Amino acid sequence: MHELPFSKSASYISVKECAVFLGMNTKTIRRWITSGKLPATKPGHDWRIAKSDLKALLAARGNGTLDHVP
Repeated sequence: MHELPFSKSASYISVKECAVFLGMNTKTIRRWITSGKLPATKPGHDWRIAKSDLKALLAARGNGTLDHVP
């Protein structure tokens, strides 16, 4: 799998960064978070997604992409 294109110093990314990277709407990412499909933390007002959790989700898809994720 390719390296995620985010700052190497940051362990977490925003919902917007995740959505842009995956080519999806932020509402979809938030829905995944609230349903438990994508682990995230909410240290303040906004959700934060650990890069390691995003990598794990991509790896779980088998081919490193999110093609046909319901």
